Amino acid sequence: MNGLLAIIKAQMQLGASVKERQDFRYLYTDPPISFVEEYPEIPEPVGKPSPTLLAAEWVRGDLHSEDMPAIAIELLESGLDTPAIRRLAGEMHVASSADVEPIISRMFRELAIPYPISESQAFLIYSRQVAREVIHGKRNAWAAASHLAKGTWPRHREIQEIRACSELLDALDWNAVNRGTLPELTAELIEVFARLGANAD
Repeated sequence: MNGLLAIIKAQMQLGASVKERQDFRYLYTDPPISFVEEYPEIPEPVGKPSPTLLAAEWVRGDLHSEDMPAIAIELLESGLDTPAIRRLAGEMHVASSADVEPIISRMFRELAIPYPISESQAFLIYSRQVAREVIHGKRNAWAAASHLAKGTWPRHREIQEIRACSELLDALDWNAVNRGTLPELTAELIEVFARLGANAD
């Protein structure tokens, strides 16, 4: 019972904190709010360039084949240096992903990054990064929820946290603002991102 009361109290405090800082007029465009004090256990988002994120973005199709030589140069400039990175950085004519897939696969292996990975794994890595950016005040929470639930994850709603984002988005309307329930909805959303951001590799 004491544990349940503590959870309820924490939710009320987070809701009050959100209400004080949230601008209802620009819900999707407000500057991000940091929730590190409420969730100090959530790791920081990884910095870029991150080989793990690159692997996820490559599998998701966010990176184009012609982008990869420039990304390899960026990796070299960041201090990561392997034979495959050097080879990729020197590619002058890349017409398709098939042209660079063998080099990219070797590059990830040389960097000790598990590869190939499934599409579901790639989406999970990406969404965890987004969640950590929300908690650490680098992304607007509601814009991030819409991006994941409606743009990024339409085929991956078996993930509990993504379903929760979708349900909270469905519950969000101007009536919620007028009824004063928006801070509670936002507090629930932040808890969802905290759970997602806590996922380990």
